Parts: sequence; structure tokens; C-alpha cells
Amino acid sequence: MISAFCILISHLFLSACGARMPPPHPAQFNARADVLFGGKELAALITQEGPGTLVTEFTAPEELRGIYLRIQGDSASLRYGDMRAELPLEALPASGIAPLLCRVLLRLAQPDPAGFTKIRGGWELKGTADGLNYRAILAADGTLAQVKVPSAGLEVTLINEK
Repeated sequence: MISAFCILISHLFLSACGARMPPPHPAQFNARADVLFGGKELAALITQEGPGTLVTEFTAPEELRGIYLRIQGDSASLRYGDMRAELPLEALPASGIAPLLCRVLLRLAQPDPAGFTKIRGGWELKGTADGLNYRAILAADGTLAQVKVPSAGLEVTLINEK
């Protein structure tokens, strides 16, 4: 089933070995995310609370500000003001930002160590998830810095907060 950032972090980065893999990533993190999706610019705060739990809160544009999405395992909860909804993760639109990211990140959670390429300032991993080609960039310290899914018009840049 579709998973979340937490699977990426807990499996991908904790399985680092030698110079062929990036260093481990902390099990919990906070990041600001600049998102380009279908030609539209969005902004969000992303928090991995621990294994299996990812929280995304949209901060821009104005019409999305305050939408809160929590993914825990195979379920999702949405909140906007006083409105709340609990649903299975697969109920989210397959072409939406969260499902696209989750499919890509699920594949990143179990990479072939040989799939990493050392690049200036970090690491790169290219692959395919559900027929979508992706490119993930990791900073030198192993933190996820960027995910691009060109055929879906998705680009996410993360600014990790210590």
C-alpha cells in the first residue's frame, strides 16, 4: 500500500552503508516545502513525527492555507478548520500531491544501494514508481532535499529545519 515520508526516512536512510549510500536521516524531522504542481506554486510545512506518521500543513496559496493532512500507515486524516475526515490513503486522488509523493517515496524506501550516485553537494537517486519516473536529491548529510516527478508536473524542494 502507499506509504509516507516516514518509510523513506526510516528505511532508506537507516540502511546507509559506506560511501555508496547517504548518511542516516533522523527518524523525526520538520521541513518547509516549496511545491510546484501542475504549474502552480504551493507551500507547506512537513513533519515526520516518527515511523509511519507524516503531517503536511499547506501554508500557501491562500485557498489552501490551513489544510492539514496526516498520513499514518494506510490511513489519512484531513482537517480544515472545524471540518475533519478520516479515510483510507487510497481514497485520496491518485493524481494528487500526497499520493504521488507517497508512491515515489515508497520506492525510495527500499532502494538498491548501487542506485545512488554521488553528486556535488549530496546524492541522487533516479527510479520509477507506478510508471512515473522520479529523481530524488539528498543533501550531503542524507536529508531529503528535492523530489521531481516530471511527467506528473511535480517538484518538491524541502528546507529541513534543525
